[in-house]
Amino acid sequence: MANSLRSLRDAKIKIARGTVFLVGGKDGRNEDRALIDRFARICRGKQARVLVITSATDTPDIHRKEYSDAFRKVGVRDVVIFHGEEPAAADDPKLLSSLDRVDGVYFSGGSQRKLMSAMGGARFGERLRERHRRGLHVGGTSAGASAMSLVMITQGEGRKPIQSSSVELAAGFGLLPKIIVDQHFQKRERLGRLIAAVVHNPSMVGFGLDEGTAVEIDSSGRATVLGRGALTIIDGSRLFASSSNGSKGGHPLAFSGMGLHVLTEGWSYDLRSRSVTPPRPRKSAAGRTR
Repeated sequence: MANSLRSLRDAKIKIARGTVFLVGGKDGRNEDRALIDRFARICRGKQARVLVITSATDTPDIHRKEYSDAFRKVGVRDVVIFHGEEPAAADDPKLLSSLDRVDGVYFSGGSQRKLMSAMGGARFGERLRERHRRGLHVGGTSAGASAMSLVMITQGEGRKPIQSSSVELAAGFGLLPKIIVDQHFQKRERLGRLIAAVVHNPSMVGFGLDEGTAVEIDSSGRATVLGRGALTIIDGSRLFASSSNGSKGGHPLAFSGMGLHVLTEGWSYDLRSRSVTPPRPRKSAAGRTR
């Protein structure tokens, strides 16, 4: 982890023109497909060309059919599904060719460790980041969302006391250099492990996404919430004291100054100013706000 994280950190961070679309799991591909439809619209709607990568899953045949059907049912006809499980998969010429021609890439759920083992190779990762900087839209659900981070959560127990051993970290794709993403957040009670990740990386922001919930991060750094659940944000920028350096693995972490926000559909968060904006009041039929 250390060497790969260091190389990404040392690279000059450029403003990306593409959108990042994160889903906390249960993306509705077999149900209402509202989140899939939103990602398709970001990628030019019915004219979109989408590459779906299923390398995180243990059931690639099922995911191939589900995502092919889901994108076609929201009007996208040009859908390529790629599945690779070995590190050499990241150098597949057909994959790299597809990556160069599509408008959007979507990563399925499964295991982020498995995904990065197969797809974290230099050629694919560098090409993905470069294309994203030029305007490629990148989305992912569950493990596919977590893998967007520079510092990626690989596993950890959210239900235990907040301690150093609550979370394990590794290098992700690095599309989100300042955000640590966790998913299935409320369902699997992962608050503790996300807090632990931010305590150890206080310059970063933790995004905990509920199932059926997405956050759309545009090129200006504005993150807008969609879906039925919430986005929990852990902000370590004002953390002024913690025991992260001296705390042993089995002992609770002490910290002070951590920021917390819980946002639902329509709320947004500005990553540059680290400020929250509520949705605009809706007008009733009589023209009154409510």
